[in-house]
Amino acid sequence: MKKLTVELQNCYGIKTLKAEFDFDQQNTYAVYAPNGSMKSSLAQTFDDIANGKKSVDRVFPARKSTRNIADENGAELPPESVFVVRPYDEVFGHSERTSTLLVDAKLRQEYEQLHVDIDKAKEAFLKALKAQSRSKKDIETEVALAFTKSADAFFTALLRVEEEVLADDKAPFADLGYDTIFDDRVMAILDTKDFKTAIQDYIQKYNELLAASTYFKKGTFTYYNAATIAKSLADNGFFDAHHSVSLNADEKREITSRKELEELIEKEKEAISTDAELRKKFAEIEKVLHKNATVRDFESYLADHEELLPHL
Repeated sequence: MKKLTVELQNCYGIKTLKAEFDFDQQNTYAVYAPNGSMKSSLAQTFDDIANGKKSVDRVFPARKSTRNIADENGAELPPESVFVVRPYDEVFGHSERTSTLLVDAKLRQEYEQLHVDIDKAKEAFLKALKAQSRSKKDIETEVALAFTKSADAFFTALLRVEEEVLADDKAPFADLGYDTIFDDRVMAILDTKDFKTAIQDYIQKYNELLAASTYFKKGTFTYYNAATIAKSLADNGFFDAHHSVSLNADEKREITSRKELEELIEKEKEAISTDAELRKKFAEIEKVLHKNATVRDFESYLADHEELLPHL
């Protein structure tokens, strides 16, 4: 482009402006004007071109605005050829247009390579985080929101925790899947009433019961497993066909009905406390924890990792 012709009318307070910029002898122009006269309005007009928007007069919107900015052949200025640097904008996203601000070719090359290296490192780091956490969530957003109030402040979040992470040589929850706790359904129940406090007593009491149980065992055959089996067998006519289930331990016991198995479960649970109100409270917690598979996985993890309970 050798020349740029600018004809504006009623564009953001610019009543009329006609000017021609000749780039045959130079490639830069400085526009001087008093404060409040036209500089910001001119920048806004060019920004409209970059963003494919019509220019208007904000003070007098009823007035017809005219914007003709063309090269020496009368062709309109293409949006991709315009980049507006606004006052006090501290950060610009990396693009080819930001790179052109660095006139020195060597500096521009270093700048572009730096961003390429950062993007590669970020991609590799997020991939490693996703593998470690086994999470299905957007890890970049999760990290940003965990340590800042903005979903797009990933690098700020990393800088905030860098010193602490580097100083800590232990990772006690490295094997904990992130979604085991930070699933929306789990978070919802943790925010219910005094659930975070009550669940500690619940898990510890039930672990004690299972440890002392003749037929049930933590992590393999729990009260929930037994109740599910009893319901499934009954629903499919197992007991109606006069079949039975044998519970094997030091003392063998034959179960011939769903009711019998459920009564066995309830009898063991009664040992949790002589306090009827406490048993009722625990029953409510149990109902919530067995609501869906995600929450049941959370309960199962807590049962095997009581050390996590105080951190809730």
